Amino acid sequence: LLKIAPTYAYRNRRMTEKELYYEMNQTSEKWEDFRDQKVGDRDDPMIGTLHAEVLACHGLPKLDRFSSTDACCYLVCGPFAFATDVIDGFLSPIWPCKSRRACIFPLFHAYQKFYAGVFDNDGAGVNDDFAGRVVVDIASLRPKSSYDVYLPLRLYQNTYIKQACGVIHLRLRLEWDNERKAILSYLKLPTKTKQLGNTITLNCADTKAFRNVVLTVQGKDIPGRFKQVVMKGLQREMKLYKLVMKTTMKEQTMDIIFWVHPLLSFSIFLAWMHCVYMNSIKYVPVYVLALLNALLVNNYVYFGKSEEYNAGFSPVTASELFMAVLFGGAGTKRIRPIQVVPKSEVAHSMRDQLDTDNPLRQSAEIMKGTGIILDGDHLEFPFSEKGRYAKKSLSEACVDSAAMFLEEDKIERSKSTSGLSALKNKKKAMSAPFKRRNDDDEDDEEEEDEFGLMVSHAIHRPHLHDHINRFQDEPGKSEQQIADDNLQKYDQDLSRSNTSDSYAATLEAGDLKDKVWKRMNDPLPEQDARIKVKARKTLKQEIVHNKDLLHKMTNRLFDDRLFIIDENGTGGEELALNTAIGTHKHKNPMVAKMAEYMGPMLEGMKVGLSLWRAGFNLLTWRDPYLTFLFQCGVISVMCVLIVFPWRIFFFVMGIGMVGPQNWLVRLIKKKTTKKEA
Repeated sequence: LLKIAPTYAYRNRRMTEKELYYEMNQTSEKWEDFRDQKVGDRDDPMIGTLHAEVLACHGLPKLDRFSSTDACCYLVCGPFAFATDVIDGFLSPIWPCKSRRACIFPLFHAYQKFYAGVFDNDGAGVNDDFAGRVVVDIASLRPKSSYDVYLPLRLYQNTYIKQACGVIHLRLRLEWDNERKAILSYLKLPTKTKQLGNTITLNCADTKAFRNVVLTVQGKDIPGRFKQVVMKGLQREMKLYKLVMKTTMKEQTMDIIFWVHPLLSFSIFLAWMHCVYMNSIKYVPVYVLALLNALLVNNYVYFGKSEEYNAGFSPVTASELFMAVLFGGAGTKRIRPIQVVPKSEVAHSMRDQLDTDNPLRQSAEIMKGTGIILDGDHLEFPFSEKGRYAKKSLSEACVDSAAMFLEEDKIERSKSTSGLSALKNKKKAMSAPFKRRNDDDEDDEEEEDEFGLMVSHAIHRPHLHDHINRFQDEPGKSEQQIADDNLQKYDQDLSRSNTSDSYAATLEAGDLKDKVWKRMNDPLPEQDARIKVKARKTLKQEIVHNKDLLHKMTNRLFDDRLFIIDENGTGGEELALNTAIGTHKHKNPMVAKMAEYMGPMLEGMKVGLSLWRAGFNLLTWRDPYLTFLFQCGVISVMCVLIVFPWRIFFFVMGIGMVGPQNWLVRLIKKKTTKKEA
């Protein structure tokens, strides 16, 4: 018999494994309901709910040297977070139905995500050890369907690492109050506030909870923290995309030229000849959008409707989304729940049609009929495929591969060699020495740790021929006397120019109009690398500025801010929060110094990769709601361009941009400026 935890819910209770498994599968008795809680000054209307339950974990790593794992799970969705009870002493913990394990999250947008993180609780005031995390897109779930799923835990968000971290067992249920509002929620941002803007934030009780929430949402590749494994992962991913896109574009071009796909080649040929016949390029944008629409339709058949790319589940179809937008409303069920067929019925119906001489093939066909895919390509990251990056089975995702098959979860399992070896390998990787750069150039000692040397003045060195021309017409002097006077005057001007702070004082007003760079308001960088000047921004400040500029250009869709300091707060909050999550924690001083510069650079790379991944996911129907709206927009724009009056448009643009009235505007503006002066 096993003693059941938590003890406050099961006092002096012991159960067999079968009884405990039955207790786990029962509906939770205690639910944390966040639907009635207000989030700051936001008043976004609720469009649905997500019921989430943590049932168990399997094959967790042993994260403490002298004690077993005390598992605790954090659930995050939107502006709310939830923590389960702590189950002590098991690498495969189970949360019974009377424990604190379930919560109800309100949904304000269909593009929200659900995060679950697993930690080894080390007590109050001590940072918990991070075991792994999972992410579930709300849009990938069908409403009014209960999902009982096993998901492998991951350590990183942006880096692919095939490492066993354990498996989490979840039960999820999605409910939409209004299906039409859920789909159209993609077209609006969260309510904008004065301090937070459109950013979604959540309140944490202390720094420990803040750290655990950050790791649950971001993983170990925390924004702003430099890790060499993250840098290697990003570099390899960028190289992968470069090679794949180069090969793919070349192959697609040759396929179109040589009519490998006759229908596609004929359509492009027909569109080309139509533009030639009309003697106009006004239809080029229309045909480009038509090609994009054809790509979306093809990818919908290949990705959007395929259960292989949706973890064996039936994805939401385009027809259901179309009907929900037109006729959906409060209480409607245009998006149907999942239809589950018992395996026994599928096996019985397919038994006569299968090859009984091949039992392996028979088993595979039966499991495929039930929606369980054992093999096939997947989308672990863009362009990943089964031949090189095979799917991990649940046993492979566990640190102890037997955790998914043993009927008895003994405490002695916590002392297994696999857990200890994983801990040793982790510590070995953390203590890897940093390879110092070789500085061969002796002039590096004189270089400033700054970027873009900016100066507010330039140095003028007059030329000798200028002075020869100045005195050559003086009467009563021989050529030798004129040359001697020119040399003396040149030396005097040269000495004055070295101490002068401004070159403009030696030039006449008319000369400034001849050079464009002389009319610039901002100072220009000094080009002599040996001259030391005071910089406007250091290299670190320039990198951070460029990173923030990338976020601004992408409308902060991939925001890397971990927290926002209260305007009325006291000083020191930012340092305390960065210390809690270890943003600037590095044992090697060389790595710590390099991290000040490489950290923001990695964040800039993440913005580019995130933008690429977003485009890839958009075209492959990973988010059916977003791709459906995008395709509707493409079709709408294509219809507008067909009847768009390009001649009138360019006529109005030409009159407004370079029309003769601008000459009068310039004269009036010049006259007004003189009067004001």
